[in-house]
Amino acid sequence: MNKKKLCCFYVNDIHLITMLLPYINERINEGTEVITMMETDMSKSAKKVIEEIQGKKSKSLLEIDWESKSLSYLYECDIKDKLILISGTKEFIKETNKIVANRNESCMILNCFEIIQGSEKLQEILDAHDKVVNTTGERNAEEVFEGYVKKDYSEITL
Repeated sequence: MNKKKLCCFYVNDIHLITMLLPYINERINEGTEVITMMETDMSKSAKKVIEEIQGKKSKSLLEIDWESKSLSYLYECDIKDKLILISGTKEFIKETNKIVANRNESCMILNCFEIIQGSEKLQEILDAHDKVVNTTGERNAEEVFEGYVKKDYSEITL
């Protein structure tokens, strides 16, 4: 069982969706299915962004569900070898990660933190993830955050 944990930081819904669409499109083109766990409904923002890039997107981008979901949704779906995109409060992200961690299936987790939430514990968040996702794709935290040095927080769970 292999779970790869990624994180990203965003300012608002439009920023998150705009930043993630190229990354998500790459994963879809590689054959990875995307599951979204959104605490709040981002479907209007997603529709607006996707309409703006008409012709530059995979048909599969249109099929991504950006609506809010309860945590129970994760018990109902197959997560094996999928990208699970998680966005919400720190508590929602933490609880969603617990559910995924208890599933004995390989998957990729992308925790999306609104920058206001993440700023106070940025070091801990970065240390608990394998990579950071931004508009250029997956990067090491040291490439994105100048001066960042990974600390060993072996008991951090997000």
